[in-house]
Amino acid sequence: MSIKAISWAFQQRLDDPTAKLVLIGIADKYNEDRGYAWPSVAALAEMADCTERTVSRKLAFLEEAKLIATIRHPTRTNRYFLPHMTSCRDDTGVGSDRTSDVCSDRTSDVSRTIINDSEQKDSIKSAFDSFWEAVPRKVGKKAAMTAFKAAVKSVKAEVLIAEMERYAKKVEADRTEPRFIVHPTTWLQQGRWEDEEVEVNASVPVGSRDWMPETKEEFMEHVMGNEMRRDWLLQNRPGIFHHAITKGWISERPRQTRTFG
Repeated sequence: MSIKAISWAFQQRLDDPTAKLVLIGIADKYNEDRGYAWPSVAALAEMADCTERTVSRKLAFLEEAKLIATIRHPTRTNRYFLPHMTSCRDDTGVGSDRTSDVCSDRTSDVSRTIINDSEQKDSIKSAFDSFWEAVPRKVGKKAAMTAFKAAVKSVKAEVLIAEMERYAKKVEADRTEPRFIVHPTTWLQQGRWEDEEVEVNASVPVGSRDWMPETKEEFMEHVMGNEMRRDWLLQNRPGIFHHAITKGWISERPRQTRTFG
């Protein structure tokens, strides 16, 4: 713990309470001798009382604001520097145009956090193999690998793997037809790991081929009431919207904002 780091974090004006809690969480774990903190995303989520997905977004926000700098590893805990608190050596990869309020020297542990190219490639490949194993529709592996490498720059591989496993379980539980299962490359490029699950009333088989809303209230609740479900139906059940226009429930077909598959 660093009192100076915590005090500094409290002084920052972010206009984002959750991001500030994440910053304070990093400062709370800041090690002055080493010049960085290494809390897990799960630990930061507990400190900030939010989800791990939210923490990932706030970390990106803090990096963009140059309040933290990160050395990432796809399978191990990241190192978080506070550039405004420390003067970073060239071998950290963080930069040297910072003030030195806490410490000017690093221990050898810092240089050991720098991952050489071959080690990083092996780690990413191993993480991708686990991700690919969870994919329910295995198509376009090469393109998916490229998209995975891009995604792990902003989110931990463990999160991508866990969310793909969750998606695969949902596909299995819903008995989704293969042609409607999202391609892994699309899933990664669209940031689908942040999607909220679509809750569908069990008594209304909205995804079935035969279902058609009988009233305007049913249409508005089960079709227009959820953007993700609406877009899925626009792509896969356009007849529902033609039916709604014929009935006078809507004047025109809504615009689709996302695609599936």
